[in-house]
Amino acid sequence: MAADSLSRHLADRKTPWPHFNHYLVAYLSYLLFYPVPWLLGYHRPTLPGVLFSAAAMLLFLLVYFAPYRKDRYYGYGEIILTDLIGHACAWTHGDWEVYCIFAAGMCARLPERRQSITMVILLQVVLIISGHFRHKTTLEVIPGAFFSIITYMGTLVQWQLGIRNFELREAQNEIRALATTAERERIARDLHDLLGHSLTVISVKAELSERLFTADPHRARQEINEISQIARTSLREVREAVSGMNGASLLRELERARKALHTTGITLVLEGREPPADAPPNSVLALALREAVTNVIRHSDARTCTLTFLYDASGHIHTFTLEDDGPLQAAQPARTIIEGNGLRGMRARLAASGGTLTISPRPRGFTLTATTLP
Repeated sequence: MAADSLSRHLADRKTPWPHFNHYLVAYLSYLLFYPVPWLLGYHRPTLPGVLFSAAAMLLFLLVYFAPYRKDRYYGYGEIILTDLIGHACAWTHGDWEVYCIFAAGMCARLPERRQSITMVILLQVVLIISGHFRHKTTLEVIPGAFFSIITYMGTLVQWQLGIRNFELREAQNEIRALATTAERERIARDLHDLLGHSLTVISVKAELSERLFTADPHRARQEINEISQIARTSLREVREAVSGMNGASLLRELERARKALHTTGITLVLEGREPPADAPPNSVLALALREAVTNVIRHSDARTCTLTFLYDASGHIHTFTLEDDGPLQAAQPARTIIEGNGLRGMRARLAASGGTLTISPRPRGFTLTATTLP
């Protein structure tokens, strides 16, 4: 899976290659050992040997940085060619085994672990056989084989670490994207609940003010003032919702529910005690209550709504139940209800806090129960 994700990511050229493969450049320091036999006087360099070594080194560098041009994996051809470059340079009497070390390091970046181990073993066998035909002692061959295995192991660890870092960055990017999506959904739900309720009340009060404009101007003016107050309050709550600081309380929502339902001629009956004034904010249940009341106003011809709060052992509210006695205004099948954005948003918000939403039809009206973790 990591290989596939790296290949897809590589096609978009999003990851800086030198940062991911910085150790490739560090390993080039091995090339400094190539002229050591010449510098120590073990063998005298010749002009053809120096020119051949320089041409071989240029060819090797092209092969070595091949992943920078196409993909992140070395192939068998690049590994074998690097090893052959080393054996081809043996006649120059430079330290040609460094190319065998590079070939072993390339094996660490084969896609399959079994293939890479097998390839490293074959390279060491070829190195030993080649040393035997060149009349080298075991002590002369062992350093090349030893550093080949060490380089393979170091490159493998660095390569795996690079893959893990890549996967971690991908996971972080995905988490950020999911967090952004979740925040957008939260804002959308909050705006729907806040504006849906407020606009519904404003609409009802505006219609009432229009009917009372001639018959009762004083009452009409009072309704218009309340519309202005609701609009200002809604604007403040929208700002709080966008900022993620909404601290809606059940007591405040209870008072709003009473006023909103009274405006439409619906009586709110509270069974049991109401939320205490010093209760901590419960935005989830408060917004759920607001949406439930809004749905009653919009979609029901109820005359009475009954609200019940359930408390846990510490006195905190964890559930409320709202019952109405009116049939739905919309033409829907009996004893069913079609959930819109408001109810779906309410259900999602409750589920995010570990709660549930239950809507049960009754012979006349519906019962809505919202629960959070006690």
